[in-house]
Amino acid sequence: MYKTSLTALTAAAIVLAAGAPAAATTAPTRITIDRQASELYLFEPPLAEPGEAYPATSARATARNCPAGPHLMSASLVQDDLPTLWATSGRGAGEIQCDGGTVQLAMGFARRDPVLHPGRATVRFALRDADTGEQLAERTRTVWIPC
Repeated sequence: MYKTSLTALTAAAIVLAAGAPAAATTAPTRITIDRQASELYLFEPPLAEPGEAYPATSARATARNCPAGPHLMSASLVQDDLPTLWATSGRGAGEIQCDGGTVQLAMGFARRDPVLHPGRATVRFALRDADTGEQLAERTRTVWIPC
C-alpha cells in the first residue's frame, strides 16, 4: 500500500512540475508592417475649418499570436525627421481586441506643415496589454508612400 501511494504521489508531482504543454509552446506576439503605405488622400480634421484638408496616408500591419483580450495599439509615422498626427476622429482608435490569433492593425497619419509627400517614411507599431501595461510586441520599418 505504501509503495503504491508513493508511486502515485511521485507521478502527480512529475505531471505538475512539467506544466501545461500549451503554456510551454506559446509563441511571442509578432508584428509585421506592410512595406508600402497607402496613396496620399485628403484628411479633414474634425475641428478644422470646413474645407480645410491635408494629405494623409495609412500604414498597415499584422500582429500574429496576439493573446486574447483587450490591447492598446501605439502607432507613429515620421517623414523627413518630423512626426505626424493620427488622421482619425474616432474614439478608441488605439484599442485592439485580439482573439488569440492574428489581428490587422492600421492607422492613418497626417501633418499640417510641412505636409506629407510621396517618398520614404518610418512607421512604428506597438501593442500593450490593456490591463497590465506589459508590452507584447513592437516593430519599426521604413515604408514607401506612393504618388
